[in-house]
Amino acid sequence: MSTRDIHVVVVGISTAGIAISKTIAALAKKGKYPGLHVTIVDRNAYWYYMIGAPRAVVDKEFGHQLFFRQETLLTPFEVDPLQPKHRFIQASLVAVNSDKSIELSNGEKLSFDYLLLSTGATNSFPANVIAPSLEDARSRLVKLHDNVKDAESVLIVGGGAVGVETAGEIASEYPKKKVTLVHSGARLLPLNFKAGLSDGAVRKLRRLGVEVILNERIEIPEDTPFDGTIRPLSLKGESGNTYDSELQFLTIGPKIHTEYMVSLEDQLGTELRETNGAIRIKPTFQINHDQLTTFFAVGDVNSLPAGNKYALKAAEQAKVAAANVITMIEAGFDQDPKDSNVSLEEWNGSETSVIVVPMGKTLGVAQVAGVAFGRCFVGNFLARNVKGKDYFLTKNAAEFPPGANA
Repeated sequence: MSTRDIHVVVVGISTAGIAISKTIAALAKKGKYPGLHVTIVDRNAYWYYMIGAPRAVVDKEFGHQLFFRQETLLTPFEVDPLQPKHRFIQASLVAVNSDKSIELSNGEKLSFDYLLLSTGATNSFPANVIAPSLEDARSRLVKLHDNVKDAESVLIVGGGAVGVETAGEIASEYPKKKVTLVHSGARLLPLNFKAGLSDGAVRKLRRLGVEVILNERIEIPEDTPFDGTIRPLSLKGESGNTYDSELQFLTIGPKIHTEYMVSLEDQLGTELRETNGAIRIKPTFQINHDQLTTFFAVGDVNSLPAGNKYALKAAEQAKVAAANVITMIEAGFDQDPKDSNVSLEEWNGSETSVIVVPMGKTLGVAQVAGVAFGRCFVGNFLARNVKGKDYFLTKNAAEFPPGANA
């Protein structure tokens, strides 16, 4: 048993951040490292299960269950609850420094032995819900649910999985509502999946009454927020056609925000990110610089290909990164890294080849083991029984202590 103080900081409670935080905090619970402190930092007081957003726009009670209080995440891993070792800080990350410290928006500066960045990527509402409190966040989603119900027409821009699922949920729940899905590509859903998946999605959405328009890029006004508000809006496509609607969803994919890396790049005199902001990493998930051996980047925020940016893959990445941090702790890397020779795990995962896309509670498409189930009933069966029940909410809710989403 080592009694030394070890400070691990995890920034961003994403799918990866949750898994990493719990795995490392468990070391202290086992009694092997009583001086181990895990600090989790996130800009929100709550964790929002964004995968369930398409169902939440038509199911108010389901939307209520998507929010979890983050301060309880590591409570089960405290050796002595009266003297907690672990900590949650609600703040945004402002800067990462080469002296093993970070600066937060609340003015606090934290020193660390190991840093894991899992800040994810930012999506448009309702795949991302920003609010001052959990109650305000839930209110935003309730208001959106009511607006979806009241709007006579809905426009969804972007035909990835979220766009397809959102269109399917709305059209299934409100069959008389005008729902239009416009996508810039020649086919729906990510291109790393088979074309048959898109064919099936188009066919089934049209069966629900959705107008599906491909090869049309919508011009997005910079001063127009897509916040779930009912307002008559006319958007123009590159074809010259216009698309009128009362309610609009923007589902064109997430953006990576890693401005907090600028200070570290300045201090080291080198670029650490790709042009889209993704942090360059080694196969061990360490940031790709020899002076940053205890700095890690996991999940959407890193430079792995898009096919690795799914929740299942993020959890797999977290497993490798957490194992490497534990290996380094056990080797005493935080005490004297120069004298520590450790062999770390490397990521050898391939891009995901599995996807299940529900369109309401009865229709859907899926690809499993390289086989696309688009037009056939098997896609409906898999979507309905695998993901369509609750978008895996029950499984993910188990990551938090009971009552965290009450």
